[in-house]
Formats: sequence, structure tokens, C-alpha cells
Amino acid sequence: MISTSLRYGDVAVPRAVLSRTAVALAAVVTLLLLTGQSLSAGTGMGVTLYFVVVGLSVVLAWLGVRRGGGRLPAVWVALGVTLCAAGDVLWQVQASLTGSGDDIGVADVFYLLSYGALGVGLSLLARNHAHDRDQRLAGWIDALVVFVAALLVVWEVSIAATVGDSSLSPLSRTVFALYPAIDAALIGLVVRLLATRRQGERISLAVAMACACWLVSDMGYLLHADEASFGSWLDSGWLLGSMLLAVAAWPLASAAGPVDGIAESRSGLGRLAVCLGALMVPPSMEFSIDLTGAEDASGPVFASMVVLSALVFVRAALLLRGEAAARALVRSRERYAAKLTAHSSDAVLVVARDGRLLSDAAPLAQVMGTSASGLESTSDAVRLAGVDPEVAADLFAQALVAGGGVVDAEVPARHRGEDRWISVRLTDLSGDPDVGGVVVHVTDVTGRRRAEDALAHSVLHDGLTGLANRALFADRVGQALLRTVRGGGSAAVISVDLDGFKAVNDGLGHTAGDVLLREVAVRLRGAVRADDTVARLGGDEFAVLVEQAGEGDDEAVATATRVREVLAVPVVLDGGPVTVSASVGVAVGRGDAGAESLIGDADLALYAAKLDGRDRMKTFTPEMRAQAREARELERELRGALAGGEFRLVYQPVVALADRRVTGFEALLRWDSPRLGPMGPDRFVPVAEAAGLMDPIGGWVLHEACATAAAWLRDHPGAGEVSMAVNVSATQLGSPDLVGSIAAALAASGLPASALVLEVTETALVGDPERAAACLAALRALGVRLALDDFGTGYSSLAHLRQFTVDVLKIDRSFVSGIADGEPLPAIVRGTIDLGRTLGLEVLAEGVEHEHQARLLAEGCCDTAQGYLFARPLERCDAEALLLEQSAARALHG
Repeated sequence: MISTSLRYGDVAVPRAVLSRTAVALAAVVTLLLLTGQSLSAGTGMGVTLYFVVVGLSVVLAWLGVRRGGGRLPAVWVALGVTLCAAGDVLWQVQASLTGSGDDIGVADVFYLLSYGALGVGLSLLARNHAHDRDQRLAGWIDALVVFVAALLVVWEVSIAATVGDSSLSPLSRTVFALYPAIDAALIGLVVRLLATRRQGERISLAVAMACACWLVSDMGYLLHADEASFGSWLDSGWLLGSMLLAVAAWPLASAAGPVDGIAESRSGLGRLAVCLGALMVPPSMEFSIDLTGAEDASGPVFASMVVLSALVFVRAALLLRGEAAARALVRSRERYAAKLTAHSSDAVLVVARDGRLLSDAAPLAQVMGTSASGLESTSDAVRLAGVDPEVAADLFAQALVAGGGVVDAEVPARHRGEDRWISVRLTDLSGDPDVGGVVVHVTDVTGRRRAEDALAHSVLHDGLTGLANRALFADRVGQALLRTVRGGGSAAVISVDLDGFKAVNDGLGHTAGDVLLREVAVRLRGAVRADDTVARLGGDEFAVLVEQAGEGDDEAVATATRVREVLAVPVVLDGGPVTVSASVGVAVGRGDAGAESLIGDADLALYAAKLDGRDRMKTFTPEMRAQAREARELERELRGALAGGEFRLVYQPVVALADRRVTGFEALLRWDSPRLGPMGPDRFVPVAEAAGLMDPIGGWVLHEACATAAAWLRDHPGAGEVSMAVNVSATQLGSPDLVGSIAAALAASGLPASALVLEVTETALVGDPERAAACLAALRALGVRLALDDFGTGYSSLAHLRQFTVDVLKIDRSFVSGIADGEPLPAIVRGTIDLGRTLGLEVLAEGVEHEHQARLLAEGCCDTAQGYLFARPLERCDAEALLLEQSAARALHG
């Protein structure tokens, strides 16, 4: 891959910056040399400076060609500059030998060839910008119109006098007349180039100014017999033109996107004005001749008028044909839109601001599965949809107040005795002359809502205790905070952590631990009010949401006290009665606080209670935010960790449950901080995401993992096809550079795209579903595989499976690691496996720690698994040794 920057010390300098710097320096040097040449015109120093500038322009032009990758237009422009320079050298030799450079000689051949090369370059530049045949033809017509008009002007100004000068030889007259004629042709080509020029492009402007400089100098040379008095500025014009052409050979054009409709319209008007203005040149010339009493030129004027009229007629015909094509395209799109609407599951209505129905209501009748007869007003449409008229009126009023903003809602409806859900989307486009009303999109989402309701409990509740999980709890906290804004009061979060649960789990087994957790859940429900929310956030961490009438913490503290009292009663397990205490943190907030912020404050209070000796209750205070200092310290250390080579990857095998063959690895990030020691990703990844450091760290992980996987596939083909899984964080998923970074990693390593698996979590998808869906589609276009990690622990998993296309479902370890010996496969795990197989997805179970768990998963048709039963995360050499062992085993049994 060609580098796009050069390094000086530790600073990376882009090549584009170097190009602009080189051109700028050359321009400054040229201006200094031109100034010196003008001041010393007619002297030996002036001649020397002249050829220094000429040589500099040639060198600069060919350097630009090389820097631009040998673009054909730039090659012709550079060739034109070179031929002109060769002509200057030959002219100087001729002047030295004959004592005069006025006669026609070999130099003129090179001069004329330079004009020809420049003309080819201009043609190629303009051709690259044109889109279709009609545009190219219109460009040539514009060039011819300008050429004819310019040729008439230069004919009257210089060519006629030159041709009629009997003191010159026929060859001299022909050559001298060719220069302004060719200049006129170049003007036409420049106009063609400028007409197709994209906004921000500089090459066209540089070429146009160069041609203008040459034209002025050529005309001055022909019009002034005493050229010595004009030598300085004439030479400066030719030199400046050469230097501008040399600059045009450099790749300095700004990146410009497609021209928008307004810019294109202005460009079309400008080109039409040029054509009409050219039509005014012949009568203007005739009028000028009459005023000055110059020699009659009615013949050339008439001929040019005829040619220009014909060209403008053809140009107008092209415009009419383009307009007809545009009208046909509009009609085609209208028919296309009508057919889409007729077969769409959405209904689109247009309603006037006063409530009148401006569009056909038939699409709404089709969505609702009934006849469109009798639908004449908005009230009829609302009645047909079965929506409460007051709700419909309120949504319509919101759309009018939003002033063009989108109003979305899903409202209940009653249609033909059946409860349904209708999704509506309103946008006030009454100010748009093409619409003139409020656009209402109506979709029947009954099927989706029923499916979500059916899965809500399994998705938003803890599988072991039946309590709300973290996602549902956070949503309930957010809703409670919103209610405090409308009705007053406050919301309190009580965070509960069981002291000594790990000892019970390790000493009596996971089965006893699960029994304890279920009993804790029952006791928590009994200790709170019916409208309070109890949640299990994970492990032995629980939380309670209490909505209080006041703003203090009395109700929350009373609830927390009851919680500690009921949990202090011993729990009878198979191994005997056990007693566990609870550390409790309380945080109170109102509508100005966010759900996660309030939950975080409760966690800080819980942390303070555990630090205070456990079996304590603490109420949150702002001083508890001292824990945030640790995050800031982590951030400081993280900023130099990547450059310091402190990160490394370990690899956890993924095995096929059918034959225990290693089918892939998951790359796991580890950080060995010289000052803080080894740090797990659960500690530093959230800090890196918040600090915006995950993009470079994630890019390093991608390149390292891809390079490792490619090396293993190359060096150990006998191990079979092996994939590499890499976790993608929420911040990476929202980055516009993710797709490019992955493509670069695959290209640099040579790893097949199908061997890379990108793991994303549900929580990484729900922040911006539309952007996430677009990003996943772009990733799938690369050929990589996608895995939905921690399935079942996020928000509305089935909705995500319908919206986001993935290849692998990863069952979260919390559903697997809790399966004890003798227990059957949990229903939620079996349901997830069945769902994955129905959708044609590979199902991978995490957290497999015991043979019983692996056997149950295999019997349940789970495809692959990973966990401590098979291997802990391995260093690269140990993982490669595992592949060597598998290769040997396959060869032995092959």
C-alpha cells in the first residue's frame, strides 16, 4: 500500500500538504524571478532569469505529473509547457545566430505544437467531468460558440491586419495569424472546461488564467511593432502562463461531491448567458466598425453570425431534449411511487392544517383490510383506523406545533372488535409547495407488539429469579423520574449486594447459590410495596425502585431497613441454614437526574457501605464521587498505553460441541500497566470508551487479531478452517471509520473476510438502531460474519434479530454457568437455541464450565461453545500449540 504521508522526526506530514507546500514555494520563487526578469528586461541577466523560470516551470510540471500518478490530462499539459520551453530555447539560438528573432523559424513549430498539446489536455480535462453524451456535445457547442466569437474579435483586432500585411512572407503571415486564432480556440476549450468545473476545483482556474496570460502576450506581440519597449511584460505573461500550467499539472483539485440542483441550475444559466452573449459579438463588431470608420468587415461578421445562430439553435435543441427527458423521468418516478404505495404495508395520507383530507384514503383502507368506500374526511379515516379521536387530535396538534419536526407514536386501536396497535408518524409539510399539508404515515404494528409482549418477560426479566433485569429496571427508573417532573415527589434507587454470597456459592455449590438467590428475590418482593420495582442486576446484586411522595429519603431508608431485616433471617439450604447480610446503598433523585446517573449514585453508596465493613446502609452524598478519580487516573494511563506497547491479546478457543474440534478463537484484550499493574477490560474499556480512545485501541486489536489468524491459517492448514472473533464496542460501532479500519486490517493481513467474526452486544445496537443497522450492512458487504453477544440480556432481543442481520447468536454465560449437575437445560437457553436454528444462525454458548453443561448444550443442538471447561484465554504461543495438536490429531485420524 502506498503511504499517503511522509515522516519527519515524529511528525506525520500528509503528501497533499507537501504538494501544496512545494507548489507554494515554487510560486514564491517564480514571482521573485519574474520581478527580477521584468526589471532587467533586455539584459543578459533578464535572459538568464527568463530561462530559469522556464526551466523551473518544466521541472514543476513533470513533478506534478509524477505526483499525480501520470494522469493523462496532466501529461499533455506538462508536454505543452515543455514544448513551449523548447521553442524559447530555439528562438534564443536563432536570435543569437541571426541577430534577430523576428523571422519565422523552427521555434514556431514548437510553439504551435505546445498550443496543440495544451488543447488536448484541456479536452481531456473537460471530458473527465462530463457525465453523458448530451453534456459532452453541449460542452463542445459552448466551446465552438466562444471560439467563433473570439475568432471574429481577434480577426478584426490583429489577424486581418496580419494577413493583409504585404511586407511579410505568406508563411510569416500564416504563422503570425495562427497564434491569435489558436488562442481563440484555447479560449473556447477553457470555457468548455470551466462549464464542467466542479465547485472547489483549482486545475480549471489555473489553466484558464494561463491561457489568458498567453493570449494577452500574443496579442501584445502582434499589435506593437516596437516590442523592445514591451518585452518585460510580454515575457512575464508567457512565463506566468507557463508557470500556471505547471501548477495545473499537480493534483491540487479539491475533493468535490456531486453538484447540487442549485449549483447545476446556476451553471446552466451561466452557459446559456455565454451563448447569448456570443450572439451579440457580431452586431457589436459591426457597430464598432461603423463608429470608428474602420474597413468594412461585413463578410466575416455575417458568416460568424450564421455559424453562431446555428450553434445556439443546436444548443437550445439540446436543452429542450434534456427538459423532455427530465419530464419523462418525473412521470416515471410518479408511476413508480404510485405502484410502491399500492403494494406497501404503510399508508400515507396528506391532511390540511384545518383537518381536510387532501389525499386518497384508499391506502389506509388497504392497511386496515377493509373497503375505502365512504372515506371522505379525516374523521372517517380516524374512525376506520379505530383510534381514539382525542388521541388523534392531540397527535395532529403536536405535529402542527413541531413546525416540520417528526412526531412519532404508537397508539392502541380497536378495529372490528379486535385490539390492535397503529404506528403513526406525522410531519407538517404545509409550507412545502409540493405537499401543502401534514404528511401522516400509518402502519399496523399489531403483530410486532404482540410478539414483543410475548417475549417481554423472558427478555426483560432475570431467568433465575423472575425479577426485572438491568434493562427493564433502568427503563422503570427513567419513567419514574419523568413522573416526578409532572407530579412532584422523587424516585429512590436502593442497590443491594449480598455479603458472603461467594462463600455460599463456592462452599455449597451453584445449586445452593441459585436457591439462595431465588429466596432473596421472594423476600425482597415481600419487603416492598406492590408498585415498587425489584430487579436482579446480575450475580448477587439486586436493586429496588421506590417512588416517594416527598423529596427526602425517609421512605427509601425505611424500605432499605426492611430489606436488611428480611435478608438477615437465615435461609435453609440442603447444606444447612445459612445467614447472609446485605450491603445497601440508597440514592434519591428527581426529574433533572438521569436513570443511569441515579443507579450509578446508588452503586457509589453501595460501594461506600462495603468499604465501611459491609452489612451497612449508606445514603449517597456527592463526596462519594471520589471513585470517579480512579477512572480519570485510568484515562491518563490509557492515553500512552497503546504507543507504549502495553496491550496484548489472549485467545479463548471456540469448540464444536459435536466433536470438540477447535473452530475458532475469541481475541480478548489485556492491559499490563507498568504503574497500575494488570488491568482487566471490564475496568479500562468503559474508561477508554468514555475518553474516546476505543477507536485507536480497537483498530490495533483488529490488525493484531487479523494478522494472528492469517498466520495460523497459513502455517497450520491441517487444523482446518479457524475463525477469529473480535469484540466491537458501542463507540466503535458508531464510528464512521470502522468499516475502513476493518477493510484495511483484512487487506494488510491477507485474512479472508469470512474468517473474521465481529461480536456486538445488544446494548451497542439500541443506542442508534438506524446507524447500527447501516453499519452492520456495510460490514456484511465486506464478507465478515457478525455475532450478537450476550443474547437475552439486552433490550428487546427479538426486535433486534428482525432489524439486524447476524450470523451467530451467543448465549450469555449467565444462562449457562448456573446450570448445575443434574439440572435440565433451562427453557430460555433451549428457546434461544431453537430460535437460532429456526433463523438459520449458528448458536454459541458462553461460560461452559462443567461437562454436564456441555452435554446438555450438545443434546439441545447447540453448535459451539467456549468456557473454562475447554480452555481459559491462552497466550498466542499456547493457542498455536493447541492448533498444532489438532493438526496432528487430524493427520493421525485422516
